[in-house]
Amino acid sequence: MKQGVRVRFAPSPTGLLHIGNARTALYNKLFALQHNGVFILRIEDTDVARRDPAAEAAIMEDLRWMGLSWDEGPAAGGGHGPYRQSERTKIYQEYAQRLLREERVYPCFCTPEELAEMREQLLAGGQTPRYGGRCRGLSPQQVKELEREGRKPSLRFKVPDGVTVIRDIIHGKKVFENKTIGDFVIMRSDGSPAYNFAAVVDDASMGITHIIRGEDHLPNTPRQIILYEALGSIPPSFAHHPLLVASDGERLSKRHGAVSVRAYREQGFLPEAVANYLALLGGGFPAGDEIIALAEMVRRFSLERIARSPAAFDLGKLRWLNRGHLRAMRGEEILPHARPFLQDLPLEGVTEKWLVQILDAIKENVETLAELRGNISIFLPGEFSMDDEARSVLAVDGALAAIKAMEEVVEGMEEINEGDFPGIVAALKERTGLKGKELFAPIRAALTGRAEGPELKKVLPLLGKRVILERLAQALK
Repeated sequence: MKQGVRVRFAPSPTGLLHIGNARTALYNKLFALQHNGVFILRIEDTDVARRDPAAEAAIMEDLRWMGLSWDEGPAAGGGHGPYRQSERTKIYQEYAQRLLREERVYPCFCTPEELAEMREQLLAGGQTPRYGGRCRGLSPQQVKELEREGRKPSLRFKVPDGVTVIRDIIHGKKVFENKTIGDFVIMRSDGSPAYNFAAVVDDASMGITHIIRGEDHLPNTPRQIILYEALGSIPPSFAHHPLLVASDGERLSKRHGAVSVRAYREQGFLPEAVANYLALLGGGFPAGDEIIALAEMVRRFSLERIARSPAAFDLGKLRWLNRGHLRAMRGEEILPHARPFLQDLPLEGVTEKWLVQILDAIKENVETLAELRGNISIFLPGEFSMDDEARSVLAVDGALAAIKAMEEVVEGMEEINEGDFPGIVAALKERTGLKGKELFAPIRAALTGRAEGPELKKVLPLLGKRVILERLAQALK
């Protein structure tokens, strides 16, 4: 029976979730959903000095925020755990001892200083640094003598002669000469596993069928394929996607600005927009609408369509997509995302219904959730103020006539609904002879304190007759 698709995202908990790693997680999630497969979260925390439990928690929180929940992994459980490498040391040691019994690995007693000297000599001779096999021929007696001296060996894998072939879904066929790899460490002298060995043991024992990751892992792949074969496992299919770069073509890093999902989250970007943008970066989708939800991403996604060239991160495009998602959402859908950005506003006594109506009115005028605060303050008496641009509008000839006419029209109304707006416009034109910007710019400035903002037909009902008249009177002063 053919095994179902099983993919994994395996971050190291040493910091916040990088936007590029989030893209890798998204690709894996889309592929799993597309094939009714399993998406696994595995925490690669063997670097004891750098691992951070708080970073692990933050990574998981940001994955959930993006809608990238996992089927197996920490907090979800599953039949292939543990899902933290720090809890799998015994498993790695058992696999390593098996390879040692089969004479596929050997103890290496070379010190870091000796290895550094070998590396320098190779570089000085214009050669690619690799281990030359110094300890490969040690006899059992020599091994015992070195161990009696108190030297703790690492375990190195005996790389066979020949070539290793990778058939990558994105990059196609790649051939590596094994002699350029050199015997590599699978277990360190302190008993901890090296990255390539731990990854292969985990992927093989967890039944991973496809490995989708950044192309910076491509050099690791020959070693991993050799290890799969040594363990008697069929290597999974590989897809190494290009990395994200900044506008200068360099790999995206902190010097280019925000690089973590958390930073974009705190700047007011929606999870739907972040996922949407990352999915579209670098291809993977046929031409069509760009503002798409997760279900549509799943339907249209294809690993084969991903471009081989790096994808440039464009903040302007992300802002455009975020605006599109905000416009498509209802006020009640925006509100849960908006609340963290409204905490310092005086909303006591403000009903949720009124707040939702405000969000519906202003969503067309913002690109991020962070911009909501300034627009909501228009409607709150204690937060209302007039900026310099609005004051300039009120100083234009004819401005006060428009405001006075608006005051007279509103005074004759019992209440104001959005459907009343055409009648208000007609009455104002008749009284003033003004139209367009000459008529509406002063009224907008007087009522909102801004020269630009939400549509007046949406603003008027939310302010109500009393507040409208108060602000018009203040402007006339």
